[in-house]
Amino acid sequence: MIEGQVVLISGGAKRVGRALAVHLAHQGYRVVVHCHTSEREARQLQADLEAEGLALKVVQGDLSLPSHLESLFGSAVSAFGQVDHLINNASFFPAQTMEETSLASFESLMAVHNTAPFFLSKSLYSHLLSRSAKGSVTNILDTKLSSPTASRPAYYCAKGALSAQTKALAVALGPTVRVNAVSPGPVMSNGEEAYFRKMAELLPLRSTGSAQDICEAVSYLLGASFVTGVDLQVDGGQHLL
Repeated sequence: MIEGQVVLISGGAKRVGRALAVHLAHQGYRVVVHCHTSEREARQLQADLEAEGLALKVVQGDLSLPSHLESLFGSAVSAFGQVDHLINNASFFPAQTMEETSLASFESLMAVHNTAPFFLSKSLYSHLLSRSAKGSVTNILDTKLSSPTASRPAYYCAKGALSAQTKALAVALGPTVRVNAVSPGPVMSNGEEAYFRKMAELLPLRSTGSAQDICEAVSYLLGASFVTGVDLQVDGGQHLL
């Protein structure tokens, strides 16, 4: 039952995160959007949805700083009095070859894609236990984990760690928290139109996707009470190539 449930979305001000916030708010969830540097976009999203009579609040924090994580989750709880679901969506994906990757950049990627999701999931688990409630975590991965390129090795390592975390926490946090993942394929071009045209010719479904496809997959997992530890590949069959 959706009514009254609260979803926290990390990195929810732009791109897929924004689409998720809009979609879930229209479904009846109360949404808490986390942002870091995109506060202007997050506040505009809040204003837009509140004008429609929908419930959305904004919390801000730097996921690369462990000291921010506990207070960030506490702020999310304070927004509506509870959190029922967590979507670990925040991401960045610099094009850095092995030679270009510094220790600092590697650690930053791991912090945002692995450490922050782990401890936000831990906070959700403790919060749900205190309420004798159940909820879920959905991690946003990347279908390219099955065929990484040399352009972003540190990013793929960080997302790969989140993939492993999905299965580990599905066991560790059950039955209180279901933990699943969605692996998007080519759904938002980010200016790479030539690549998208090529993928539309190569994919088994002969088309690229949209953010709406990710929203529908996440929405399914939020309500799928007998599903945990799965990675739902929403990629038009790209993982088969």
